[in-house]
Amino acid sequence: MSTTLDAERLVTAEAVDRVSGHRAWYWERDAATGALHSEHECVKYAKTSAGLILLVDGDLSPIVHAEYRAAREGGANRFILIRKGVELPEDVAEFIKDQQTSEVVTRNFQNTDELDSLVYDALSRAIVRAVTEATIDRRERITDGTSDD
Repeated sequence: MSTTLDAERLVTAEAVDRVSGHRAWYWERDAATGALHSEHECVKYAKTSAGLILLVDGDLSPIVHAEYRAAREGGANRFILIRKGVELPEDVAEFIKDQQTSEVVTRNFQNTDELDSLVYDALSRAIVRAVTEATIDRRERITDGTSDD
């Protein structure tokens, strides 16, 4: 993540906020006024969140890695959205490649309109997937005779 993604961060937060039942947390809007950047606070929010959206266009800072690990450990949905046409550092490209072997959504975006659509669609699909999994679990409990009903 770099400071060149300020507009993209705002678009992403707005897209999250449009999805029913979702509210983005991001430092610029939600941190206490006057508070200095707190890795502890960011990691705490990442670990307890339903999802983490990682915007990538270059190097990833140690705090971004810490937030990502916390989100993974907390069971959050993870979405890695990569700016098209950017030459990623080798360690970042390897990190993304490693994450693609797990339950992580990775997509490329070219501009803020495309990013907005990707975020909204990814979250909407995650909701549908969660409902489908809950339905399957419920059906399996009924079939096994362990229904909560």
